[in-house]
Amino acid sequence: MIGDASQPADRTTRLLLLVVAVVSLTALIVPQLRTPVMLVAVWTAPLLVLRGRHRHHRGAWPWTVVAAMLTAWAGGFTAGEVLGRHHPLVLVCMGTGQLLGVVVVAHMAQLAARHRGRAGASSPGGALDVVVVVAVLVTVTAQLATLGTMTPYFVLVAGVDIVLLGALVKFAVSSTGLAPSSHLLLAGGLLSLAYDLSTAVENSRLAEAGSAQGLLGTLAVLAPACAATHPSMRTVFDPATFTRRRSASTALLGLLPLVLAPAALAWITTAHHGGGGGTTRGLPPWVIPVTGALVAGLCLVRAARVLRATEHLAERDPLTDLANRRGLARAHQQRSTPVGLLLLDVDEFKQVNDTHGHDVGDLLLLAVRDRLLAATAGDGVPARLGGDEFVVLTAPAHLDAVADRLLHALRAPLVVGALQIRVGVSIGLATTATTGALPATADLAELLTHADIAMYAAKTAGGGRAATFHPDMRAEVSARYALSNDVRQLLAQDPDVGHLEVHFQPVVDLLSGDAVSAEALIRWRHPVHGLLAPDAFLGLVGSNDLDTQLDTAVLRATVHHLRRWQDEGRPVLPVSVNMTGASLDDPALATSVLAVLADAGVPTSSVRLEITEQDEVAGAGPAAASLRALRDAGILVLLDDYGTGYTSLDYLRRFPIQVLKLDRSLVSASPRPDADAIGAAPQGDVLERSEIVAAVTAMAGHLGLQVIAEGVETTAERDELLALGIRYAQGYLFSRPVPAADFAARYLSHRDGSTTRSPAAVEVASSAG
Repeated sequence: MIGDASQPADRTTRLLLLVVAVVSLTALIVPQLRTPVMLVAVWTAPLLVLRGRHRHHRGAWPWTVVAAMLTAWAGGFTAGEVLGRHHPLVLVCMGTGQLLGVVVVAHMAQLAARHRGRAGASSPGGALDVVVVVAVLVTVTAQLATLGTMTPYFVLVAGVDIVLLGALVKFAVSSTGLAPSSHLLLAGGLLSLAYDLSTAVENSRLAEAGSAQGLLGTLAVLAPACAATHPSMRTVFDPATFTRRRSASTALLGLLPLVLAPAALAWITTAHHGGGGGTTRGLPPWVIPVTGALVAGLCLVRAARVLRATEHLAERDPLTDLANRRGLARAHQQRSTPVGLLLLDVDEFKQVNDTHGHDVGDLLLLAVRDRLLAATAGDGVPARLGGDEFVVLTAPAHLDAVADRLLHALRAPLVVGALQIRVGVSIGLATTATTGALPATADLAELLTHADIAMYAAKTAGGGRAATFHPDMRAEVSARYALSNDVRQLLAQDPDVGHLEVHFQPVVDLLSGDAVSAEALIRWRHPVHGLLAPDAFLGLVGSNDLDTQLDTAVLRATVHHLRRWQDEGRPVLPVSVNMTGASLDDPALATSVLAVLADAGVPTSSVRLEITEQDEVAGAGPAAASLRALRDAGILVLLDDYGTGYTSLDYLRRFPIQVLKLDRSLVSASPRPDADAIGAAPQGDVLERSEIVAAVTAMAGHLGLQVIAEGVETTAERDELLALGIRYAQGYLFSRPVPAADFAARYLSHRDGSTTRSPAAVEVASSAG
């Protein structure tokens, strides 16, 4: 196991480094020990590499190449001591080792290139790097070749070493999070290149025995050996190592050795001719400064391209590659004519994220991006501000056309992986030319503010539409913003913004006319606006992520009334409380509900929970388990607004539903305006609706579910429901939602057993009798 081997190996590496430091110091102090220390070290190094490879990573073939490289160098050092520094065998061994080192470096470069190819990344100025390397290599090789005293072999060695030096330094500078083994292997490579260059200047492949250069070569051999003993040697040639890259601008520092290379030519030339004042062989004097200027110029071009790429990224959204807010501002600044701005917001995007996860949400945004690009069709600059908000900057004349195309394009389902997701969009339009609300020179912030106000108006009107900004919208938004602040204070129980009231609407037995249960419906008693219906503030509750707090407040208020009626001796009817998707996604829902009931001493049979299929709930979430726990505790679960969404049957499968509440759209028999004008009922519509209700009733009977019809307003609707076999109903025909005191007086029996019925209930009872 990695964890088992890491600590001992780490101690081994530290001990080995300590030994190397002590021996090196001793060899410096006692020159007579340098040669035996070097020979022992160079033959120990490949053995340590093989041991580390066997212990930590047997499948890492590059480490085998490193061991072979060190073995070749050990043979060259030994041959130099036994046969002489200029023996051909020394040349063969040292050249073979260098060739194997080139193989290792080339493999690292291949891994880096392979990663960039998989990621689709491009290295700005990568071709310029190649030009820099070639320019330096040609110049250095040509200069060394003209010196006369260096053989072609050493000219080639020096040129290759300088290029390898640039490659290793660039990798070390541009990579981040490198493991200890990587650092040690890089250190060994740099030390070996320094050794090669210093000996090449002397036209020799080996340093003199016992010299300081010999000690440098020994350290170059021992560094890879120490790297192989550390457990992190597994990661040195792992492709993941090459994913941890610093910024491209930082990587420019890796070219520094090559920038300095032309200047190094003067030093090499001087070293060969003793710095005398005689004629110096080599390239013409102007070659060195020209080459230096060329290399520096290429590096500056490389830096400019990196900076330009960085600026491009700074103005692009990383997910969609559209312009971001900064890029949009630049596009706006470049326009001298009046502009129009379209702000698009995806309706119910948060619900998609909560239900399917953020990965699906990101794919959905990409699908919206594609349709946005198709709809703009060159008529504007598309951008993403963040989240689910997109913007199009265009000419005022194109604004309405782009909005129409977008609304049409996004009505069709979006394909996201294996899912088909329907989303609506709300669009706000603002312009400097047509509304007169802004001058032609208005800045982008003003345009965005106006478009956001218009978009909010479109969303408030039901979504799936576009709205153009008008100055009157400001007052509406200001009032809604103030009410939004009041909502937060309300749920923080601040008395200055009023209080919540629970009203109750009965569910009646169509055969007897008696109230058999009720639904708790929330109202807000506001000190300024009076009694507010749910439509006035529930949207604000959701936009402030306060759904769960409101659900808890309604449940507690309802249970409070149940407890009071219980204390008054009234036979308490079951009351259903609505639960939003946010509450259903809370793993502690069942525990919280049961705790509220237990604290109040109210039986579980007195409370029912209503969920709606319009609040899409994640199938893999905690909702199913919570609802099953509540059902097992005696709390019925009702599915509200049945028949209005796409998930009804799926909800019946996933959740322990016991009662279906038919939406008013399936109950209402309201005639069309033209039919009403001639006194005729739309029989075709009524028959189709009746067939649907009959089918739902039959299905519910087969599944053992009760059915409650919502929104009953006329006696004709009541009679039709009775004929279709529906026994329970709720609606204005029987009663509007009323305060708790009125509900108790009208529908709950007193201690003497008397009860009060609504007129409609009495009529139902008599007609059924």
